[in-house]
Amino acid sequence: MNTPAGADWLRTTPIAHRGLHDAHRPENSLPAFDAALAAGYGIELDVHLTVDDRLVVMHDDDLARMTRSGAKVATLTAREVSRLTLLDTEATVPLFGDVLDHVAGRVPVLVEIKPGAPARRIGPAVARLLRAYRGPVAIQSFDPRVLAWFRHEHPAVLRGQLATSKPDRPLPRVQKALLRTFAGNVVTRPHFLAYDVTAMPDAWVSGWRRVLGVPLLLWTVRTPRHQDVARRHDANVIFEDVRPPVPA
Repeated sequence: MNTPAGADWLRTTPIAHRGLHDAHRPENSLPAFDAALAAGYGIELDVHLTVDDRLVVMHDDDLARMTRSGAKVATLTAREVSRLTLLDTEATVPLFGDVLDHVAGRVPVLVEIKPGAPARRIGPAVARLLRAYRGPVAIQSFDPRVLAWFRHEHPAVLRGQLATSKPDRPLPRVQKALLRTFAGNVVTRPHFLAYDVTAMPDAWVSGWRRVLGVPLLLWTVRTPRHQDVARRHDANVIFEDVRPPVPA
């Protein structure tokens, strides 16, 4: 399997993790996305489903870290979430559809579908917006069930499998093994792989790249040493804190 035509950006365009954010431009905000646009970087963002089945751009499933609300995203409507301001700025939590309208195909967009809502609920919500979008875009997820849903229902949507051998929280042994080995690739057949840069080199990553013939993205690249790791493995980067060169 090879990555479809029109997906060269997965190999060549550095992707700003949650936008090009800093102390003045919160992660996953329109100001952070504007900064990435101005620099010519792709944009990585995260989506969660609200109680009314709409998509908001937010990494965490609760709102405590980024807003003054202690609620869970899944318990609020999209209108309620989108009124909340991010950290100590005037930026508000964006709706995914509004971000797509704002980017308007100017740079690639990489959408991480966060765990929580079942694939049969969040998949259609993402697919509805992507169907009308005109621009380079792909989805990725740690959950192979999300990729399996897209492969079956919307196979033309570029899909990537996220994985790591170093999960950030305790997991059951089976789930940990799935994360490390990409075992779900047998069913999901992703168009690209996205792996933890701190866990490289990794034999499972190398093996699946040979089998599938797909690009590798390494996350989250934060230092010159991480950039060197990506270069050695001929991988693209999902980055923050550094500024990779943008191809001409």
